[in-house]
Amino acid sequence: MSEKLDLVREAFEAFRRGGLEETLRYADPNIECRRMPPLPDPQTYHGFDGVRQMYADWTADFEEFEMEPLQYIERGERVLVEMLQRGTGRASGVTVEGHYWLVFTVEGGKVTRQDAYLTPPA
Repeated sequence: MSEKLDLVREAFEAFRRGGLEETLRYADPNIECRRMPPLPDPQTYHGFDGVRQMYADWTADFEEFEMEPLQYIERGERVLVEMLQRGTGRASGVTVEGHYWLVFTVEGGKVTRQDAYLTPPA
């Protein structure tokens, strides 16, 4: 396994143990996160505050929410992660489940970029 793949795996384990703040140890302070169309509300977030806002935006409509990485794929400079998310709607009480993909760019031992896609990018 490569250092990049290991770093992304470790970041997800940190999230499970300690939440979002623990995960930020693996990110560059100037990280850029993008939610790509056709995902809801596509936009770009910058820095640690941007990561916090992105997570708050993503989970705002859920009473309960969890994410689970299903597979990790290394493609050159990027690490792709297939994600499963489950949540219970805050207003509806309905449990929903969906798949999406996160693509991480790792440089200098830190995640410098995270892009979210509905389907695996080419």
